[in-house]
Amino acid sequence: MKTSHIVRFSKSFLLILIFSLISMTTSLSLAETDRSLYERLGGYDAISSVVDVFLVKVWEDPVVGRFFVGMGTDTRNQLRQKNKNLMCANTGGPCKKINRPLGEAHVGLGITDKEFDIVAGHLVTTLKEFKVPQIEFDELMTKVGGLRDYVVEARIKK
Repeated sequence: MKTSHIVRFSKSFLLILIFSLISMTTSLSLAETDRSLYERLGGYDAISSVVDVFLVKVWEDPVVGRFFVGMGTDTRNQLRQKNKNLMCANTGGPCKKINRPLGEAHVGLGITDKEFDIVAGHLVTTLKEFKVPQIEFDELMTKVGGLRDYVVEARIKK
C-alpha cells in the first residue's frame, strides 16, 4: 500500500472508531434512562433497606416520633411494608400499594409543613448514607415533595 492509502485508511478507521464510540456511549446513555427509577435505585432489596433505616430515624425523632407512639411491633411492620410498597410502586417497580389514599390516612393528624420537612430530611439523610446517585436522588425527592399536599393537614382537601 502506498503511504497516502495508509493515511486515508487510518483516517477512515479512526473516524469509524470515533463514530462507533459515540454511538455506543449514546446507546448506553439511552439504555440507562430507559431503566425505571426503581431499577436505577437497585430494586426491591435496596428500597427495602432504605425504608428500614429511614423509618427508625422517623420513629426516634423527638418532633415527629409522637405520631408513632404506642405502635406495636406488628403495626410498625405493617407501616414498614406499606412504605416499601409505596416507594417501590411510585418508582416504577412491580409492587402494589396496600395503603389507603395518603390524604385519607393523614387526616386528623395535624401534620404541619415543618413536620413534613423533618420527615423528608430523614429521607435525605438516609439516601445520602446509601450513596444514592444525584440524578436518582433528585428524581425520588421530587416525587416525595409531590406528596406534601396529601400529608400536610392544612393542605388536605376535606
